[in-house]
This record gives sequence, C-alpha cells and structure tokens, in this order.
Amino acid sequence: MNMKDTLLVPFSFAIDTVNGTLTPERPPVQRRLDDMKTAYAQETSGDDLVYEVRQIDVPTTNSNLLSSTTTLYPGKTNGEYYMTKGHFHQKRDRAEVYVGLSGEGRLLMASESGEVVVEEMRAGSVNYVPGGWAHRSVNVGEEPLVFYAVYIADAGQDYLAIEHQGGFPVIIVEGENGPEAVPNPRFQQA
Repeated sequence: MNMKDTLLVPFSFAIDTVNGTLTPERPPVQRRLDDMKTAYAQETSGDDLVYEVRQIDVPTTNSNLLSSTTTLYPGKTNGEYYMTKGHFHQKRDRAEVYVGLSGEGRLLMASESGEVVVEEMRAGSVNYVPGGWAHRSVNVGEEPLVFYAVYIADAGQDYLAIEHQGGFPVIIVEGENGPEAVPNPRFQQA
C-alpha cells in the first residue's frame, strides 16, 4: 500500500450556527427524556426531544479529529435544566474542545476524584475539557444551545461510569439569581 492509499481525503462542511445542522447534511443522533431516565437527579421519562448530535465521521484513530455539532433544546424536568448525558472518554487522557455557536448554557466538568468545574457556554465561547474530566452540557437559556465539539477520534465515550456513580457531583437548577450548581443527591463517589 502506498502513502496515497492511506490518506484521508480533505473535506469541508458548513454549520448553521443557529440550529446546528450541517451541509452536506448528516442525520442526527437524537436523545429524548426516555433515553436519559437516570441522567437526572430524579428519574424522568417522556418523548420530549432533549438534544441532537450531528457527527462528522472520520476513521477512529489517534491521528484524526472527530467533530460534531450538538443542539441542546431548552426545557426542564423536575427542576433540572435539559442537559446532555455526559461522559468520560474511554481513553481518559483525551481532551476535547467546545466552541459555542448560539444559546446560553453551562459546561459541567467533574474529575474521577469528585472535583467540579462549571464554565459558561455561549456564542463565541471556547471551552477546553482536559483529559480525565467527565463533561456534560446544560442549556440554561430560552433558545437552543448549539456548540461544535472536536476531539481525537479514538477517544470513545464512557457513559456507564457516570451512570454507576449516580450522575455528576452537582446538578444545575434554576436558583433565585439564575442557574446554580447544587449537590446531586444521587451522586456516590466511585
């Protein structure tokens, strides 16, 4: 096999920064409340669409960057804002970058030892998630939160680690002065 046969052909996409759609179009992976029963502090259910991910596929090697758009819709269930499932990377040392395109949210990050960092997400924000940190996005606004994510393609997602510990150490709820992080009653340190 020669070098030309092993090269990925360059390509381009356009992103609609308001709704996260891609051109050329990619079908989204959709998550509904029923898909996230155990992600919230209180078990939830329903057919409401919580978020959509449109992935730009590349071979899953450590020499490629996988990227996607996420559209996280506004809403709450049992007092918690709608959020993504959240995960560690299967390869824990893999980092990720989020670029905010529209909307208002929070990026909730937690280490395996229970440290927590909460950062704002909005149009123009760039959030860096170092390796070893679980991450979840939360929509705290009235409009969809749309962001673009980039990470090393072989990182993988580990949702079970989050599920086994009852979620993240904190949850994001509406407080007297806006969104606030409060202790998650289901969380159990691994």
